[in-house]
Amino acid sequence: MSPRATFHFLVDALDAKTTVVRVLTIQLEGEDTVFQFPREQQLKEHHPALFGTTIVKNVIKGLKIRRKFRNIRITLADELQQEYLDKEGNVCFHDQYLDEVQGYVNPNPTAPQISRTNLDTNKPIHSVVKNLILEKFNGKNQNAKTFLSILVKECERLNIESSRYSEVLRLFVEGLALDWYLTFLKIKSLSYEWEFWQNSFLDTFSEVGWTEIKYAYTFRYLNGSLLDYALKKLNLLIDADPELTANSQMNFIVLGLPTDVRLRIYKCDLLSRDALMSRIRQLEPLVVNNDKKMNSSRNDRFNVVGNSERVENTSGGELKYKKLNRQVLKPCSHCAVKGFPNRFHPENTCRNFINNTKRNYKNDMIKSVNNTELEDSISSSDEAKHE
Repeated sequence: MSPRATFHFLVDALDAKTTVVRVLTIQLEGEDTVFQFPREQQLKEHHPALFGTTIVKNVIKGLKIRRKFRNIRITLADELQQEYLDKEGNVCFHDQYLDEVQGYVNPNPTAPQISRTNLDTNKPIHSVVKNLILEKFNGKNQNAKTFLSILVKECERLNIESSRYSEVLRLFVEGLALDWYLTFLKIKSLSYEWEFWQNSFLDTFSEVGWTEIKYAYTFRYLNGSLLDYALKKLNLLIDADPELTANSQMNFIVLGLPTDVRLRIYKCDLLSRDALMSRIRQLEPLVVNNDKKMNSSRNDRFNVVGNSERVENTSGGELKYKKLNRQVLKPCSHCAVKGFPNRFHPENTCRNFINNTKRNYKNDMIKSVNNTELEDSISSSDEAKHE
């Protein structure tokens, strides 16, 4: 009598657009041990005899949705025995003995194996992601690729299935990103694979210009805390290029520091980003002392006394005081006359003043021309009377 075996078939994604059926495991009837096929040998082209049987063909016709599975019991005819069993009846595939699936307990081979992940599928997504650590994305505050990478890692940490990633995404978008999500949900649906959501998200929110990249690479320390600068610079570099190496990130951070601080950081001591941050924090007093010296020097040289300023006399004589020429700003009188009060600008460049001047000049010219024509007319009439 020919032996019988149970094969586990699963609908999986080969890529974002291609769906395939894989055969994952084989279990001989009457035995508890389950053997798993290598992932690179689970497709139809690796099992032509099995996929050529009538029962498997009929099963594949009903497997259209990804992550859907079937456990099929098949009698191993001569051709299938040669492919999946050795001469002693041990399970193998192309003379290669398969690995056992550890911890697999399924008394009823035709029933799906129940796992904690499958149980979590029916839970509300809010309760599943309550321990997920991620800042909300609004389309402007983060790099889109970095945001999705963190979201996927957090979902994997909490054992959330990829089929629910799109539900998780809904809880971590706001503003413009939330508008995109609702629009995409109307066009598509949650039943679409995560790859479709991911590709649309990146196409919509990925950087298209050089402004953010330029700002990240040219960002330099000006004042304040050195550690604050270093952390912000690192965050900008990660958003600009998530694939930038740690060594390059440290180089850009150090190059943005003041020269006197940079000279106190030795390249050979920078074994990691944490080591760089620790060294930068040690140099914080250097910047604080420099700021105090600059403020003290400025106060010694220029002290304001009332409306006078004390100026340092380098020749060693008495300190002299000079009056400060304080400019008092007044609103433009021309604009005030026109009904536009509280406009502050030089009156000689006021548009209302210039327009009035041009208009008055034009009226004067018209009057002058009219007066000349009138005088000529009177003269001609007088001459006619004398004749």
